[in-house]
Amino acid sequence: MNTGKFNLSSWAIAHQQLVSFLLLIIMVGGYLSFTTLSRDEDPAFTIKTAVISAQWPGATPEEMVSLVTEPIEKSVQELPWFDSVESQTRNGSTEVTLNLRDDTPPEQVKPVWQQLRKKMQDITALLPEQVTPPVVNDEYDATYGTIFGITADGFTLSETRDMVDNIQRQLRTVKDIGKTIQVGIQTEQVVLSFSARQIASMGISPDDIIAAIRHNNAVTPSGTLRTKNDRISVDVTGAQMTEEALKHIHLTAGGRTVALTDIVSIERTREGTPSPLFHVNGQPAIGIAVAMLPGGNMLQFGHDLDLQLEKIKSDLPHGINITKIANQPAIVDEAVDGFLHVLMEAIVIVLAVSFVSLGLRAGLVVAVAIPIVLALTFTGMDLAGIGLQRISLGALIIALGLLVDDAMITIESMISHLEKGEPLRKAASSAFVKTAFPMLTGTLVMIAGFIPVGFAKSMAGEYCYSLFAVIFISLISSWVVAVLFSPLSGVWLLSGAIIRPHDESKGRLSRAYESLIELTLKHRMAVTLSSIALLGLSVWSSQWLKSEFFPASDRPELLISLTLPENSTQQLTERETHRLEEILNKEEGVKQYSSYIGTGAVRFYLPMDLMSDAENIAQLVVVAKDLESRNALQAKLSAVLRDRFSDIVTRISPLELGPPVGWPLKYRVTGPDFNQTRIYARQLSAVMAKDPRVTGLNLTAGDPQRSIVVNINQASASMVGLTTEQISNVLNMFYSGLPVTELREQNHRTDVVLQGSEVDRKNLSGLEGTLITTPDGAKIPLSQVASFSWDLKNPMIQRRDREASVTVQGDVISGQNVDSVVSYLAPAIEQFRQKLPVGYTVAVSGASEESDKGNDSLMSVLPVTVIIMLGVMMVQLQSYSRVVLATLMAPFGFIGVVGALLPTGTPLGFVALLGVIALSGMIIRNAIILIAEVDENLKAGQSNTDSIRNAALHRARPIMLTACAAIFGMIPIARQVFWGPMAFAIIGGLVAATFFTLTLLPALLSYLLEYERRGQQKGR
Repeated sequence: MNTGKFNLSSWAIAHQQLVSFLLLIIMVGGYLSFTTLSRDEDPAFTIKTAVISAQWPGATPEEMVSLVTEPIEKSVQELPWFDSVESQTRNGSTEVTLNLRDDTPPEQVKPVWQQLRKKMQDITALLPEQVTPPVVNDEYDATYGTIFGITADGFTLSETRDMVDNIQRQLRTVKDIGKTIQVGIQTEQVVLSFSARQIASMGISPDDIIAAIRHNNAVTPSGTLRTKNDRISVDVTGAQMTEEALKHIHLTAGGRTVALTDIVSIERTREGTPSPLFHVNGQPAIGIAVAMLPGGNMLQFGHDLDLQLEKIKSDLPHGINITKIANQPAIVDEAVDGFLHVLMEAIVIVLAVSFVSLGLRAGLVVAVAIPIVLALTFTGMDLAGIGLQRISLGALIIALGLLVDDAMITIESMISHLEKGEPLRKAASSAFVKTAFPMLTGTLVMIAGFIPVGFAKSMAGEYCYSLFAVIFISLISSWVVAVLFSPLSGVWLLSGAIIRPHDESKGRLSRAYESLIELTLKHRMAVTLSSIALLGLSVWSSQWLKSEFFPASDRPELLISLTLPENSTQQLTERETHRLEEILNKEEGVKQYSSYIGTGAVRFYLPMDLMSDAENIAQLVVVAKDLESRNALQAKLSAVLRDRFSDIVTRISPLELGPPVGWPLKYRVTGPDFNQTRIYARQLSAVMAKDPRVTGLNLTAGDPQRSIVVNINQASASMVGLTTEQISNVLNMFYSGLPVTELREQNHRTDVVLQGSEVDRKNLSGLEGTLITTPDGAKIPLSQVASFSWDLKNPMIQRRDREASVTVQGDVISGQNVDSVVSYLAPAIEQFRQKLPVGYTVAVSGASEESDKGNDSLMSVLPVTVIIMLGVMMVQLQSYSRVVLATLMAPFGFIGVVGALLPTGTPLGFVALLGVIALSGMIIRNAIILIAEVDENLKAGQSNTDSIRNAALHRARPIMLTACAAIFGMIPIARQVFWGPMAFAIIGGLVAATFFTLTLLPALLSYLLEYERRGQQKGR
């Protein structure tokens, strides 16, 4: 048993009680780690986006761009890791979106946001005086996985808001609760409407009304009475204005007293500038969106939240209903249970392969290794802060087919030595001498295949990082188990077993492969040429492979977005939404739905493409009863949107997986002039529309909208003592309303707004006759100091990197692939680009751009992967020729990849590409094992042919076993939407690679050894 050097297997066998105690500690630690691992739907990844907003009431979009947007954009371009800056500028407001580079380290994002805030503080002094300080939203990635919709029947808006505040306050007591926000809050205002002609005839000006109201609602000190011993405050009643108190206000004008109600109508309404609305199943509601603190256990959090909700419901008055419209804990629970079920399926399959191929006792050795490796893996995940989620659970299943390889090789080596008649303990320890180092190098090569996943500097790479981490932990653990615990369990389980000599009998497969290897070595040229021809055919056939970034989610939700013309009111948007809600109410496949009007849906799911607030947009989240109902609903509602909502821009789509993209087909047109850029964008959309696979084409910036221009005659205005500011204020008060005071109602404040009557405000022809009060009290019509004209203006100006930008976006019809459409359109797009004037350009965006970022991040790390693989192989093989030979085997797995993906229509997307890269490590590992065996045989004095034949016959069994374990272990996740492409790629690739490893590699080795023999003969 003494091998002349330290033998870990021998040590384990000699210290059985210590090793068994260590095994017990590992199992207990693994169980405890498994129970404490966080549960989530998707892995967290950093959304490297921040939004800066600023307001300048009264400024035109052009003024905002020049004096507000441009300075902000210029400032943010100086930040580290800057990638791009985009802006949307409207009347009086701008929204600037800062995007950091995809390769920004996650730990650097928060420091950049801190610098951004400092820059915005510094730039405030450089902006016009009336501009509000820029507000930075750096919590753009906050995910509100649980959303409650609260409807109220028979309660006022104020009462409903009070109850919602109380519910939110009680929810805040739940452990691990993070940020909570209210959705669809409507602010009330008390509107005082007046007729300009009526008050003018009475000699009353709007200033008289404002003064009377403010004087009656002023909070001013009324003094403190001090005696010798104490202080007594003097309080004057009446300063606490109420809606009822407004009706009793009187004002004096022209020597007489007039009641306020004689000249204005008083009405409580929603706020004049619409706030986003929220509906639950078509009913107006207020929502509470809840986020969990990072690192929490989503399942436990959901349980605690449900308990608290039941307590809250028990105290609610009749008429208040709470509906849970987003329930991420339930989704996570279902997803984790589903993946654990798939994991158990994979375990059963791998065990079945082990028992069938190795027998009952030897199969038990492999079976015992699985829970030990999983326990070590769970412990490693706990220490690394990796929870159970889509990627880590998938990684466990992928690793399962690989982690038994080392145990299989160990037990197969033990059986081989036992077949030769060696004692059990010696056979167990001999496995370490012959297989430990080759297994380690092979394991490291497999791990190296996943390095691009772990170190790809992109959001896609960060999203999939736990794939690398879990496989790294599990494969290292599998090697430790194979050399430390498997020999010991082999001694325990194989004790007393009868092992027949190896040469007593040969099975059919052994005899068939023996004939195949003889044929291969005899016709090595034909084998080599035919293999190369198949590789060339697969590369040629790959042009028909579909491609995608990430597949759609398998969750039951559908997102429906409605985009009306830019100048549409929120009331019109609400009416269009209501039309769609009536249709949804009749659909049997709908479980529930929620509507966001004037904004996009709250981020209830991390990989979401958020929409900005705007009166002309709405988004509905429709929850289907199941996946089948979702697909049927999507098809049916697509036709409904196309036929009955054809006058507006609509899109229906399932949730995305991976980094958010939104509209998959996008082309960005940029240039110096916004109007011209929009024209070119419209021309580009005509080019794209020629492809029948493109649907839903639209522009992110619409046509110019009507506006009324009031041209002030400065000379005439000066003569009567009026200024442009005074005239603008009067018009703003008349048409939009002017807050004059506020009602302080408990913990809410309600604005009191003075504005013109509805009849006057909607009568544009009466604009010229609007009466303006001059400083001396005279009433003059606006037409005396101004002229009027119609004009067209841009309601919104879009920019990217400080240049005008308009994006043409669309979708592709069902069953078509975005990348293939982009490739087909490329010549036409390039021809269009060549015709553009200098300074204007077209760039592809959308899914294609994100896919390129993800793939480029993988390819950038690929050289490191190759270097590490070559280094490990060189340590093991110590021969340039053998390293090259092992590396050359990797591409032949692509034959199986194409053979699996092409007939099934499975796309070669980012996830499948991960499988292809990882596959190379698996292939090279098997090649190393075979080449190392050949070298051992050569050292033993065997001829070249015998060395190859004997090595192939001896290693065929473990190579086949490990390949079968990996292949069959992938079958359960082949049904998964996310992991299916990778599973198909690995299954097909391993089938082909195993065949070529056992046929082509011996043929190439024959050429290599013959070449080396001739070189040695010449050197003599």
